Amino acid sequence: MKIVIKNPAKAECFCNLFQHIKLFSDHINIMFETERMYVQSMDSSRVSIFEIELPALWFEEYEIDNPVTIGISSSMIFKVLNTREKSQEMIWTVADTDAEKLELHFTCENKAIFDKRFELPLMDLDYELMNIPSTESQAELTIPSGTFANIINQLKLFGETLEIKCDEEKIEMLSLSVDLGKMAVDINIDDLTEYSINEGQTMNLSFSLSILHNICMYSKLTKEVEIKLTENFPLKLEYKLGDDGGKMTFYLAPKISDN
Repeated sequence: MKIVIKNPAKAECFCNLFQHIKLFSDHINIMFETERMYVQSMDSSRVSIFEIELPALWFEEYEIDNPVTIGISSSMIFKVLNTREKSQEMIWTVADTDAEKLELHFTCENKAIFDKRFELPLMDLDYELMNIPSTESQAELTIPSGTFANIINQLKLFGETLEIKCDEEKIEMLSLSVDLGKMAVDINIDDLTEYSINEGQTMNLSFSLSILHNICMYSKLTKEVEIKLTENFPLKLEYKLGDDGGKMTFYLAPKISDN
């Protein structure tokens, strides 16, 4: 198995994908299939699932003779990727003769920047892939990812639950608590890149602000984020990674009202 990323922007994006995974899971399986690289994991509270999908053409080189799944520490892979200089290309290999370790190599033509090599032990992780059913969303919006992250970070100051209320005319996001008061954000749908909702639909959904805060740590991946809402189903939040079909997707279960 061998993958190579030479494009500096893609190499930076690839590193960013793994930067905050430790907030969700201590260990992950990375699946190198013939057509794509795929990661799926669930957070420790079993409230959210994330997926990373990068098609083979996303990489400059993608050599997978047989599908390989590698289990690795989220913290360790973050530490390694954090040592990469921005001009360095990245090479990952797992030898057919030694499938117990992952080798990483960072290199560039600038002789003032030294090459770096790493060997990381691999793990056998017991994780069964979740089958995530495809559903017809009742409302969809596309919003600048930085704007959405700022809204979530501010709402988190006033409580632990995000309430989203939306209809054909408006979107309201709010957070409140007895001790801290209430904050509400009115979103003008004309200012959104895209917004659609079923005719006559009115929605009132609740989600964990703590987990949304962690999800928004990825806001620098893309300029915009797509959010899909369906009553009694998880919120789907997607960062699209360029035109090659790469994406990072989160599914966050709704909070159940005490009422």
